[in-house]
Amino acid sequence: MDAVRQRASARRLQTAPGKGRFSAKTRSAWCYACPKPGDATTVGIVDGDDGARRRLRRILERSGEFRCVACYGSGEEAIREAPKVRPQIVLMGLRLPGISGFQCMGRLKGLMPWLRVVLVSEAFDLPTISAGSVAGGDGYLRKPYSRVECLNVLAFARGRCRSAVQHGAEAGVVAAGSVPESTGLLTHREEDVMRRLGNGLLYKEIADELGISLSAVHKHQHNIFLKLHAANRTEAILRWQA
Repeated sequence: MDAVRQRASARRLQTAPGKGRFSAKTRSAWCYACPKPGDATTVGIVDGDDGARRRLRRILERSGEFRCVACYGSGEEAIREAPKVRPQIVLMGLRLPGISGFQCMGRLKGLMPWLRVVLVSEAFDLPTISAGSVAGGDGYLRKPYSRVECLNVLAFARGRCRSAVQHGAEAGVVAAGSVPESTGLLTHREEDVMRRLGNGLLYKEIADELGISLSAVHKHQHNIFLKLHAANRTEAILRWQA
């Protein structure tokens, strides 16, 4: 029985996320880069604003769950230096000097296939969210954000990486128009929360408008994600609006 299990595990490792089979070298890199339970997840920050980089770094350093391994002020610098430290997740500002955040994300994912990228921006309209999804974004953090919101988005991105290793399939963010149907209907309260998420409200703003606690908002969001098979806020909005 042990031999059968070992062979089955070996076959699962041979399957590349979304690309068929990996070489032994790429498979080794993928397993290295995907966090194991209990490990601090390594995060890189790419943002043209010094203050934004410092704030994100402070959040990571105080989290106990994430570790900042590098900060970059431009996409060009990130492309040149990030592969040397091999972060598991990158927080990517969209407005950068030189190439855009979308362009930088595409280049980094080409260099590091395991990478999960959370897009960080003030813009929260559907065209921007859709563009980020099509470009390969794994999450979306809207400025201004709270510490809890930042860590929640990072936790979802980390979960996506673990899922890819366990199932041997890339759990990419889907584009609008290619969304499978939900397996469950949202309750009236979940619809209320979803409408406000779609309008770009912060979690505290949603709680205040609906007269419920912040923890209740997070609980409704969790149920919404399960019903829509969404790994993050961006994906949930796209699936709900499809």
